[in-house]
Amino acid sequence: MSKVIENLILSHPKDNVATAKSPIKSGTSLTISKAKKITAKEEIPFAHKIALRGIPRDGAVIKYGERIGRAIREIKPGEWVHIHNVTGERGRSKKK
Repeated sequence: MSKVIENLILSHPKDNVATAKSPIKSGTSLTISKAKKITAKEEIPFAHKIALRGIPRDGAVIKYGERIGRAIREIKPGEWVHIHNVTGERGRSKKK
């Protein structure tokens, strides 16, 4: 089900992040679809995630069509998505 778009791998159509197939330099323009492009806001290391659209603070980070974590701050399209702006939620008890 994965789809390669330019220098990115999109694992599922619902995803709001994609994985870099190789390092991406800040300022690189990436074509996501015929109607959508994003610009890398910072260096994205090989195999790391880049935001395809804005993710609000406390919003879900979606990969493989599933929620893999929560944004601990607003993440803008083209930003590196990693432990500095996402917290994992798997294996943690839910707050009541």
